[in-house]
Parts: sequence; structure tokens; C-alpha cells
Amino acid sequence: MEVVVTTDRKPTPEMRSEGKKLSKELKTVYVKRRHRTIESIKKEFGKNVLVVGKDLNLTLHTLNGKKLFFHPGLFKIRLLNYISTGYEAMIEAMDLKEGETVLDCNLGLAQDALLSAFVSKREVIGIEKEPVIYEIVKRGLKTYKPRGKLKTAEFAFSLVKPFKGDNYQFLKQQPDKSYDVVYFSPMFIKPKWHCDVMAPFREVAVKDFISPETLKEAERVARKRVVIKVNKGVKDLFPYLSDYQLKESSTNVEYLYKIL
Repeated sequence: MEVVVTTDRKPTPEMRSEGKKLSKELKTVYVKRRHRTIESIKKEFGKNVLVVGKDLNLTLHTLNGKKLFFHPGLFKIRLLNYISTGYEAMIEAMDLKEGETVLDCNLGLAQDALLSAFVSKREVIGIEKEPVIYEIVKRGLKTYKPRGKLKTAEFAFSLVKPFKGDNYQFLKQQPDKSYDVVYFSPMFIKPKWHCDVMAPFREVAVKDFISPETLKEAERVARKRVVIKVNKGVKDLFPYLSDYQLKESSTNVEYLYKIL
């Protein structure tokens, strides 16, 4: 993803320093904000604009006019439903129990990782390939303050540990059977749902599907199960998923899993 980095309109010295540091890490341009609008910066550089704001959190302004920032999104709804019913399709597909470990190979905005951490009460490693999304989520997990009913899951935010990199390369470096569950969520094949909250994420996220080589490594690393979250009907497109069982959900997604 191509971006330039700037700050809020009234930046603190810390914001400026962080913006310059981040621009070097992302190998891009740092733009002094002054009185410039985000639209004028997008027009000049023809790139998405990453803004350093309060608490050094980040907001991505996409070329299509959307904003991406860290938020719990559907995690809150899924959490409250799980607390009230004791059921969640992803958790059932994982057969996840307290004390078990999860490796999330497609971290995204960390909503699945947060729910996994809430149930397991163990550290969840989340791999994110896109550096900008990684930076947004890494900071958001540290500074987000759950309120109201979401406060019951406050501990989960500190248990999710983002890791920037390619999931295949990460898996290759792990010992055999080093996580109870290895989880994937490549959600950009046959999308059937529209959500304004997730629209900016879909615009900029990495859209790779799982290669057979990556899946083989996942099956080596997992002690218990490999689980894949997909849109309905995706399994039929990939013959190498034929030995994965299917767990349906009440939404347009389903879970494929293999017991090891």
C-alpha cells in the first residue's frame, strides 16, 4: 500500500517526531500539515494519507475517501452474543478452550484474535503482512479503552501480540506442534457481504488466499486444529481443501477446519 505520512492539524512535538519516524519505517514521505487539508495532500501525492493523531494513534485516509482506524467493530457484538449464549461459530470450529494457544495468520483489525484471547485467556500471536495495517492495529490495541459491556474483555486487548510479516515465512520458522490452533481468515474470495465499517479495510488489505505450501506448514505447526474463515462457497474453488470439514454460521461466512 502506498501512503504518505502527516499529522493532525495541531500536532504536538511527539506527533511530529512519530510521523517522521514512521515515514522512514514505511520508506515514504513525511508531509508537514500546517493548514493543508487531507484532500489536498491526496491530490498532490496521489496516495493514501496516514495521519498521526492523539495518543500517537493512526488514521488512514484512502484515495476513495474512506477512513481506516482501530476499533472493536463486530467484536463487541460477537462477544456479547458469546457471553449470553455460550456459542460462537469460530470458537466451535476451533474447539477452543481456556489455556490453549492460537496463531492468527491474518490479523487484520484483530477482531477474531480478540475473541480468541477472551476465550483462551492466553496470548494470541497475530501476523499482519500489510505494514500500515500492522501499525494501526499495534497502536490501537495498546491505547483503546473498552467501555460499558466491552470492559469485561479489557484483558484481551493486552493478550493480542501483532507480528509484522508474511504468514508462510513465519510458519516455516515455528517448531512442530507449537500452537494448539492455527487460524486463517482470507476473506476476499467471493465476498457476499457489505459493511460500511469494514469497507476501508477491504480497500487496502492484502488479498492473498492460502497457498497449499502455507497450509502444509500450518498443519505441521498446529497441535489440534487448523481453521479457515471464508465466505460461503469458497471451499469448492480450492481442491486442496477437500479434507477440511465445514462449520456453518448464521452469517455469510463459514469455517473450514481440520482435526490433527
